[in-house]
Amino acid sequence: MVILGIHDGHNASAAIVADGKLLSAVGEERFSREKHHYGFPENAIKAVMKDANMTINDISRVSMATKTLPPMYFYTRRNSTFSIDDYWKEQNDYWYPKLYEGVNPKYLEIFKHHVEKNNFPYDSSLISHESDHEGMWKARLKHLCDSLKIDEDIVSVYDHHTCHAYYGYLTSAESKTDDVLIYSMDGGGDGLNGTVSVGKKGKPLKFISKSSNCNIGRIYRYITLLLGMRPADHEYKLMGLAAYNNMSNSKKAYDVFAETLQVDGLGFDYHVKVKDHFFHFKNKLEGLRFDAIAYGVQKRTEELLCEWILNGIKETGIKKIIMSGGVAQNIKANKIISEQKEVESLFVPPGPGDESISIGAAFCSVIENDGINSIQPIKNAYFGISYKNDETSETVKEFSSKFNYHLRELDLDFVAEKLDRGDVFGRFDINSMEFGARALGNRSIIADPRNSQIIHTINKFVKMRDFWMPFAPSILEERVKDYLIIKDSIDARFMAVGFDSTDLGKQHLSAGLHPFDRSARPQIVSKRFNTNYYKLILAFQKKTGVGAVLNTSFNIHGEPIVCTPFDALDTFSRCGIQHLIIGNWLISKEKNT
Repeated sequence: MVILGIHDGHNASAAIVADGKLLSAVGEERFSREKHHYGFPENAIKAVMKDANMTINDISRVSMATKTLPPMYFYTRRNSTFSIDDYWKEQNDYWYPKLYEGVNPKYLEIFKHHVEKNNFPYDSSLISHESDHEGMWKARLKHLCDSLKIDEDIVSVYDHHTCHAYYGYLTSAESKTDDVLIYSMDGGGDGLNGTVSVGKKGKPLKFISKSSNCNIGRIYRYITLLLGMRPADHEYKLMGLAAYNNMSNSKKAYDVFAETLQVDGLGFDYHVKVKDHFFHFKNKLEGLRFDAIAYGVQKRTEELLCEWILNGIKETGIKKIIMSGGVAQNIKANKIISEQKEVESLFVPPGPGDESISIGAAFCSVIENDGINSIQPIKNAYFGISYKNDETSETVKEFSSKFNYHLRELDLDFVAEKLDRGDVFGRFDINSMEFGARALGNRSIIADPRNSQIIHTINKFVKMRDFWMPFAPSILEERVKDYLIIKDSIDARFMAVGFDSTDLGKQHLSAGLHPFDRSARPQIVSKRFNTNYYKLILAFQKKTGVGAVLNTSFNIHGEPIVCTPFDALDTFSRCGIQHLIIGNWLISKEKNT
């Protein structure tokens, strides 16, 4: 049985699962070039079917994730298009009057500059008003069937958090061998924002808690906005900033958070009730330092998550933890969770946010039709799109000639030498692209991890990142214990968990560590799962003795990670990277290199 999984909301995506095996998955933003693409993932659907060598006639069922999505977000394509000013306007002009003045402002009138009704792809006659999610579901279903030329009877839709939970559960190898405890947590979907479930070998999940009060992600999102950053996008900046302060300087801010949301067993409640998170914290935090606020919300996030998870372990006796959903991307909190003595293992899958619920939806359909035992765990994160060598080579040659770049066959010893001298490389592997927001070597910018000056070089000429933000190291698996303080049972292949560094790690990985607390969010690189990237790092180790490279995503700030060979070449031409590895080719901007 072949399942096409689709998510058409925030971070829209598509996936193909055949006979229980995930063949291909990709986010629509990689093709539309709009970060956090909101809406029908037309290009992603075409790409995964092509990648799996299938047509729509091969599809047995189509599985959709999330039934309740409001029309106003589709009309505005909110997460794709909103600026920081728009998000502030949303609070002041829509939510404040609605919550505090008893009026009912019109969302689509407030944001009419984002609405192009003539280009709205859905049947608006099925939608009665801007919040009509039931009518929007009918319009989404009709658009899906019309676009793919399929009948409604092969389409299923699954609950948002069920998709999150099953994605985390069934991508983990431990789902085949052990009892596991699965936590999903995010800003919200289908009326929930947190669940706890038990996974037992060969059986569907048993949900033991479902909460609409798990507002950890919602609070974090609003603090991101209050500090002048883009919500549902820049939370990682807030997380990076938090490390620069401490409790003694941040107690007032911390107390504001600590008096509100509380863990209550496997659910959540409030000590001090809040009418609205944004305006409550805006008023309470006024006049406090930005880094104290960042510390306070991060510290409280870590405490809430740890207490919630430890309560689950105490109630069930299960010590193997899986986390999924947007909040599972908080690598600092994941670090604290992994360090708890009660936690035996921690697994966070690649791309645990909404981009992966297309996969979760496909898994749900497989369970209904073929049973849970037919689903195979993932072996790595490389289930994105692949490209053929011949067509890539032609594109590379044309581009190099146009820009008068120097083109040669890839020589890893040359790459190692140039890295050692301080050059920066883009790396584009024509084999399967990594899935999710983390670049894991196949769509990466790489450099010497010892060279702290390289941070400024990459920020100035490529990334334009905030000065406090860390890069990450890609580390050979046999060097992990040399560089990191890590439990053997923690899966660190996907840049999903943070770790403290050893003394040698602080020397060899200086540019790939957090500038202040010297922690790392590493990718552990295995020869089994990414042979080409492993060989590159091995060549650098042979040259320098350092078994790692600095890794950051291959994109210019504000743009999605590169997807196609053209994207890689175009981005290379517009930024300060000196060299580009693309397939078996090496392109250099300077002829005398």
